[in-house]
Amino acid sequence: MNIHTLTSADLSISVLPENGAAITQGIFQGDSFLATPPYPSVRPTQLGNESDWVSAWNGGWQPLLPNAGGEYLHGKYPQGFHGNASQAAWNVCRESLSSISLEWNEENLLSQRSIKVEANDISVVSSVVNLDQEPRPFIVTEHLVLGSQFLKSKITLEPFGDAKFRELAYDGSANGAAFQWWESFHDRDWSHVTTQTPARMGVFSNISSIRVCNENYEIDISWDSKSLPYLWIWEEMGGTQGHPWNGEYRALGIEPSSASDGVGLSGSCRKYLAVDETITWSVQLKIQERVSK
Repeated sequence: MNIHTLTSADLSISVLPENGAAITQGIFQGDSFLATPPYPSVRPTQLGNESDWVSAWNGGWQPLLPNAGGEYLHGKYPQGFHGNASQAAWNVCRESLSSISLEWNEENLLSQRSIKVEANDISVVSSVVNLDQEPRPFIVTEHLVLGSQFLKSKITLEPFGDAKFRELAYDGSANGAAFQWWESFHDRDWSHVTTQTPARMGVFSNISSIRVCNENYEIDISWDSKSLPYLWIWEEMGGTQGHPWNGEYRALGIEPSSASDGVGLSGSCRKYLAVDETITWSVQLKIQERVSK
């Protein structure tokens, strides 16, 4: 695969256009902070299920589009788990030492994505336009997953704003759970992630930024909450023994999304993109050494 490397003085990322325009590796001051699978990936399976997707996942950060969650094998444009664009080959339009622009133009959708590294920041700006002759159901999620060396010490989550939260089932379904104030979840220790944290998933609303800290670094993630009003939290610290995780994955998903659950297009959280309508969104990740350790 053709890996594209973007760098600044302290930060380096690897972009893999052939596998969903993914940022597959992030290294800051010599330490890796994005998730990497514990075994080599395989070729993507068309319209695959979750197990197929995980087997072909190269880790890191990629767009889930136009579906995020379970496969949706209906209609004019059936979608595999996490959307067909998430593991498709994207075309490189422009590239420099610190930025790259990519494009996915299939299924009468045109999605453009710009990734830029500057100092200790990663900035991602994306758009999608419906070129079909009828409205399209869609969900978009930024599958931003921290891992590797970053998860070797206790993690603290600090959302900013009037945060509300609800727990999801591990398959992403809400099962009728309502959003409540973030403070009401402190007794369940959602603010921290350790090696003892069970495999689980939840979702925030009412925020547009969050700080994630370990003993050495803090990562601030902010996003366009108008297009991405929710933030999925996925915690997999080797707790899932069954396939496809097999007790081997350590990952922390911090995932801005247009949907309030992870069911996918078969659920009630899908939106519709009108004919010729364009939506845009952006996400920024800033990493630095902790001010106080």
